Amino acid sequence: MTWLWVIIGTISGIAGIISVVLLTRRKIVTSPSRADAWLLNEFGRCNVLLYGKKRQGKDLIFAHVIALRGEKHYANIPYDENTEVITLDELKVGDNTYIDFINGTVRPFPPRFKQGCDVFVSDGGIYLPCQYNKELNAKYPSMPIMFALSGQLYDMRVHLNSQALGRSWDKLREQADSYIQVKRTIPHGEYLYTSIVGYDSYENALNETHPIAKFTVHIPIAELKYDTRYFREYLFDCSQTDRDKILSKILRS
Repeated sequence: MTWLWVIIGTISGIAGIISVVLLTRRKIVTSPSRADAWLLNEFGRCNVLLYGKKRQGKDLIFAHVIALRGEKHYANIPYDENTEVITLDELKVGDNTYIDFINGTVRPFPPRFKQGCDVFVSDGGIYLPCQYNKELNAKYPSMPIMFALSGQLYDMRVHLNSQALGRSWDKLREQADSYIQVKRTIPHGEYLYTSIVGYDSYENALNETHPIAKFTVHIPIAELKYDTRYFREYLFDCSQTDRDKILSKILRS
């Protein structure tokens, strides 16, 4: 009889340990990491400028933040099923320009975006290159105003990424309040490990001094739903073959 109670006690102890382990593991899985929490806070409080060398993970960070939120958003490329793809000339305040604000001739306009939905602009160095300042001023006269007033107009933040910190339009990049450098991305099992460094000013980011955060973000490969070779299909004058699609998935993995 004594042995019976010993066996029952042992089984109960093992069951208790397993329960604790499972509960702890569940807590770890469902609780956002410090890196995720920091990213959500930065993207939630201000306009973010994300920058880094090509193929190092800028759009991965955008896609990860979008996946963590699971909410409707706007972007110039499709990230997931919650993306509404827009053209950049929609980022404006009607037909108003700086001259209208200076002269007091601002004209009301119908709202374009849903309240509380952020905008993600990929490849700002290509779509909004600073060396074409004259052309950008002519084509997007009120885009900088939209960047400045997006929070008041739509409770929205507008985020931009670029291959180099100074490559995107200066009228936009200088309006960011958070600058995140993407250093590198390496595969690790079912995850991509992306190293990032955060700065609170353009000057600190430019000089790489006084960082406010350093993290390695763990991005589940399974959560990525956008094509990491989007521009291949966008620019080439041919449809993507089944082989290309398979290769694209392999490269993403």
